[in-house]
Amino acid sequence: MRIKLIGCPSTRNEVMAMELPSNVDCEFLDFSLHAFPDELHNELQRRIDASQAYDLIILLYGRCSRAVAGLVSAGIPMVLPAVHDCISLLLGSDLRRQQLSARNPAVYYFSQGWLEYGRDPYAEYCEYVDKYGTADAGYLIRTLYGTYRGAVLIRTCGGGKIEECRQKVKNIADFFDWSVTEVEGDLGLLTAVVGGKQHPDIIWVPPGKPVKLEEGNSSEYQSQF
Repeated sequence: MRIKLIGCPSTRNEVMAMELPSNVDCEFLDFSLHAFPDELHNELQRRIDASQAYDLIILLYGRCSRAVAGLVSAGIPMVLPAVHDCISLLLGSDLRRQQLSARNPAVYYFSQGWLEYGRDPYAEYCEYVDKYGTADAGYLIRTLYGTYRGAVLIRTCGGGKIEECRQKVKNIADFFDWSVTEVEGDLGLLTAVVGGKQHPDIIWVPPGKPVKLEEGNSSEYQSQF
């Protein structure tokens, strides 16, 4: 079986650390597409259309601004996680994220891939300064992030990268005057999706059927496949 994995860079490090078999081909889209859901949707559909020679497509995207809604693979099945976004995926489930957020609601989560490949809030502020000046940039960044009181780093990969991530989070938190904590990631769901396993939080999409994002629809798709 030949498998095509199309993923968000926020999970790239974790996926590549799995040492996937040679029958799995991976590609990770530009992180900046998250800011443009319609463009992300269209790019995902193009990649899906170009991957019809495979036997299975794995989409490592959550509901992420509903960019995956309506995606169709004409001839082969797709599998994707039934989670809100990559943060929930790296925490193991939406439920775990909800539980953590209930205990500490005003925090901003950072994944290691997000820090490496994405745009963090401080980088966003610097872009606004260049475009609009310091005063307007300050207003914009407070509007976007003013309700947060802390930063949480999700630990998923070890080695030297974790220390780099800790320093980046500290720098961001110092700028926003946030507290910093860490939480252990849970790669069980990510591993199940990449392995094409049955799981309550995995959506199986049959060929020719659109991705639907109603809450709790994963079992529906599993029964159809």
